[in-house]
Amino acid sequence: MDLLFLLKLSENDKRVIIAILLVVIIVFVIIGLLGSLTIKIMRWQGRKCDTLVSDVVRYHIITRPSELKRYARIKNIRYFIVQAWIPIVIILVGVISLLIQFGIHNAIPHDWNYSFFGTHEDEFGSILFYWDFSTFGLNITNWKPELIWPAVIHEPAFSPAAIPSYIAAICFLVGGVWYFVIAQAYLARTIRAYVLSKKVFEKSLDDFDQNKPTPTETLETAVPENK
Repeated sequence: MDLLFLLKLSENDKRVIIAILLVVIIVFVIIGLLGSLTIKIMRWQGRKCDTLVSDVVRYHIITRPSELKRYARIKNIRYFIVQAWIPIVIILVGVISLLIQFGIHNAIPHDWNYSFFGTHEDEFGSILFYWDFSTFGLNITNWKPELIWPAVIHEPAFSPAAIPSYIAAICFLVGGVWYFVIAQAYLARTIRAYVLSKKVFEKSLDDFDQNKPTPTETLETAVPENK
């Protein structure tokens, strides 16, 4: 039955099906690449933990896994605070700009229905495209698929009255992405600290050979006895 259905499809129908399959495959490939890239970035970010704790481990100031985890957590939090204050300040600037825009919008006309993504001249949405996705879809009539694109209901237009909202949007975007990267680095260092606490003090016998002489025995056989 499935084979008969495929045979009845026109060339245009087959092209649409192939295009949909290609889009699905591309989406999965992009998700896989992003996941692999995120793992590599987090491994690179986690290496900073080695720098933060290397001295106390190398000079045997810390000798237990629990001490290393506690010390790494304190150093990690301090380093996170040093890095995070800049994006937090940027986000606060965005909040202040948004409050200024909200005050200007409401002070004169006493209109409390301000919407950040609205299309009013003093709202950030005035600089964006808006589409009516209720008209979007795939219309199939007599096995002839026709893709219906959404209709444009608003075109972007720069408005000087919306400058504070533009500043707020830029601050939210820059500060938010910056803070996300720093938070991701903090998580990567936390994971690295846990791995180091297990690895640094680990006693392994994987490469131990009982029949192989120890360094002390090798040194004793190499030095001839005085007669």
